[in-house]
Amino acid sequence: MASLMHRETRQIPSLVAAQLRDHSATYRDAARQMADFDPALVVTMARGSSDNAALYFKYLFELIAGIPVASVGPSVASVYGRSMRLDRAACLSISQSGRSPDLVAFQTMARAQKALNLALVNTLDSPLAEGAECLLPVASGEEKAVAATKSFVLSLTALAALTGHFAGDDRLLSALDALPAALDEALGCDWQPLVEALEPGQSLYVIGRGPGLAIAQEAALKFKEACEVHAESYSSAEVLHGPIQLAAGGLAALVFLTRDAARQGLIDAVARMADTGMKVFVADPAAERPVDRPGVTYLPCAPAPDAMLDGISQITTFYVFAERYAGHLDLDPDQPKLLRKVTETV
Repeated sequence: MASLMHRETRQIPSLVAAQLRDHSATYRDAARQMADFDPALVVTMARGSSDNAALYFKYLFELIAGIPVASVGPSVASVYGRSMRLDRAACLSISQSGRSPDLVAFQTMARAQKALNLALVNTLDSPLAEGAECLLPVASGEEKAVAATKSFVLSLTALAALTGHFAGDDRLLSALDALPAALDEALGCDWQPLVEALEPGQSLYVIGRGPGLAIAQEAALKFKEACEVHAESYSSAEVLHGPIQLAAGGLAALVFLTRDAARQGLIDAVARMADTGMKVFVADPAAERPVDRPGVTYLPCAPAPDAMLDGISQITTFYVFAERYAGHLDLDPDQPKLLRKVTETV
């Protein structure tokens, strides 16, 4: 019988299509309310996969809307009991359950400081949803697998829609409408070479840059959660500093190439890592082979309708791989030994 992770990943294209059909007006209204508030900055608060979604939003919103986005520590309010000056800030909370006490505490503090509170949540009947001036539904339906898959992807598409409406970016919004077809194709991309090439117990670097760094972080998290594999995510700009030294220990690397301005830097990092003798696996939506070196393996990707959305397609394919690789390791991705579906932190 197929795992929950497998079944929920397969729902992604149809759920994205339904989300954008049913909730586009909600995302547009939230963007309009943000524009009327005219924030000097946006602060995000989230944990786990939701924090990876926040990082994707950071790059997307900064690149398209030109307003800085910063991640804040919810414990500033919940543990330390401090307030922050947020009167010119939009505060975006991202959570599947909407119940984590630390996020709720920060939201309450932000409201007292006259911030505009937005909440992207999957559970609409939740404290975080009830405390928001702008409620953004994830609309992924109930997610039973411990490892978030469909809720992560639909968080990205909701945040991309919010960004597109805020900035009046019709090209991005049109690309979102066409995205479900690319996600269907992404489900069929076969990363079996990566399943076969990774050695048991081998550690990995997962590399990205810009919006792709968020995808690298999410992939590294899923390596840990579903496959019990040690994986660390880095920007291609950072891995070539101190972390490259660990290549001597037999690391492998998975690189999420982009089709944006960060592409050449990522290609340079692939070449540098390959020269150390690392096995380097490259997911390239451009379907090119820019580095011809021994040890470099290219993985098929389904390009998105816009380069800023390529990571959504890439992570969808990665989820298919991660579920398969967990089975290859005789692990049940639905029952990680030490994890629960909802973690409520203070």
